[in-house]
Amino acid sequence: MTRYTLLLAVLLTASCSQPDPVAGGPTTQAVALFPDSPETLQLGALQWRGGINISDDDARFGGLSALETSAGGARLLAVSDSAWWVTTDLIWSEAGDLSGVGNLVIAPLLDQDGDHLEGEAGDSEGIAALGDGRYAVSFERQARIWSYDLGENWERIDRARPSLRDLPPTALPITHNGGMEALTLLDDGSLLVGIEWPFSADTAYDIWRQTGEQWALSSLAAVTEYGLTGMTMIDGQVYALQRYWTPAVGSQLRIVRFDQGALDSDDTIEPELLAEFGAANSVDNFEGITAFHRDGETILLIVSDDNYNPQQRTLLMAFAVTG
Repeated sequence: MTRYTLLLAVLLTASCSQPDPVAGGPTTQAVALFPDSPETLQLGALQWRGGINISDDDARFGGLSALETSAGGARLLAVSDSAWWVTTDLIWSEAGDLSGVGNLVIAPLLDQDGDHLEGEAGDSEGIAALGDGRYAVSFERQARIWSYDLGENWERIDRARPSLRDLPPTALPITHNGGMEALTLLDDGSLLVGIEWPFSADTAYDIWRQTGEQWALSSLAAVTEYGLTGMTMIDGQVYALQRYWTPAVGSQLRIVRFDQGALDSDDTIEPELLAEFGAANSVDNFEGITAFHRDGETILLIVSDDNYNPQQRTLLMAFAVTG
């Protein structure tokens, strides 16, 4: 092997290498859909497919705001609201239930100069798979959307630098802590961006669709005091998370869906309620949702943002859509 060939081989190996897993690995604890009646496996149109509470001693772990998976739900890719990429293998039981995670990797989201995003600039809240290993990420407190080329196997998460994308042309400024939490790619290749809180008392979320360089605005019926925190797309259907929290009541959650074709109408979209989570359920600050096919089922995977608060949990829960 010549010196040139050896150097080229080293460079290629380095370019394909991935960050090392976090030492020790995460700890998981199984949770039930209904803690007081764990034999109950159905909630609305959703069938329980397992859930876990994930923790890790690494101070970077937590704050998971959005997620995607590889084909069939084999691996998870998430972003935290402190600008960290998080990947892990998903472990499924023989019965098809989510039972654990492994090979946890944490790497920084970088700015255009290659530095780790910090403070309000790093409040990453939404993620959408664009294809070919590329991902769009939305940021909330300093509103913007950036795209990262992570590679097909996410091997570039520790060094991918962003390219800028356009923002929705909102009539009013996007609020400081109520902006672009929901992000997904539609079947036609359009990017769908959901604003967490309505701009006025008309109780409708603004959702913007970007096709090429054009933006189109639609309205999604909102529920009072529920924020729109996540969206995902599969088989022509958009699934969305609506999250509620107050100190007196705690966390509540609604999962709704609507047909992609509804975005072509000028009418306010009235989504179908699939499930509503309350005090009887394992529930926390759910912000991320993704969907995939596994063993002939449509699976929804949701994750909660613990806000790096020891009183909250990082819950990862799976459901099969049955209705």
